[in-house]
This record gives sequence, structure tokens and C-alpha cells, in this order.
Amino acid sequence: MARGMSLYSEERECFICHSPQVHLHHIYGGHGRRPISDREGCWVYLCPAHHNMSDFGVHFDHKLDKFFKEDCERRWCERNGKSPDDFRELFGINYI
Repeated sequence: MARGMSLYSEERECFICHSPQVHLHHIYGGHGRRPISDREGCWVYLCPAHHNMSDFGVHFDHKLDKFFKEDCERRWCERNGKSPDDFRELFGINYI
């Protein structure tokens, strides 16, 4: 599936610390949502530590995970001129 332009940045650097060593994080990756995240730009580059290689990575830090899920939903709605109801229809869940 083609990956859409990220709602965050196309720069191949960590969105948080700007490290050039990155993983691609699908913000809505579970429950079959990874292909939708790819297509809709709901992904972000994160360094290994901010992704899944430390306790403060998005996969282990509930606050950071929540931030990205809520913020990305807002960005998606704004970019597409859609509502949270439209987001829920596409992703099957809301975060804001």
C-alpha cells in the first residue's frame, strides 16, 4: 500500500529529538489500522529510544502514545476538513 505524506514531517529524523537514526511509527497501528495509518499519513519518524527501545518510547509511555493519538486525529481532521465523527468512521475509534 502506498504511504501517504506524514501529518508530522517527511524529514527522516526523530520528531522529538531530531536524531537521524529513525524507525517509522504508525500512530494507529493495531486492530488492522496500520494500512489506514499509512495511507492517511498517520505516522511519524521516531528514534529507537522514542519508539520502542526505552521506557520513555511511545510503545511504553502512555502519555506520549495518547499525545500522538489525540494530536494526529486533530491534524487529520484539519488537513481533510473533516470531523471527529468522520475520523471514527474511517478508523473505528476516536481519541478526542
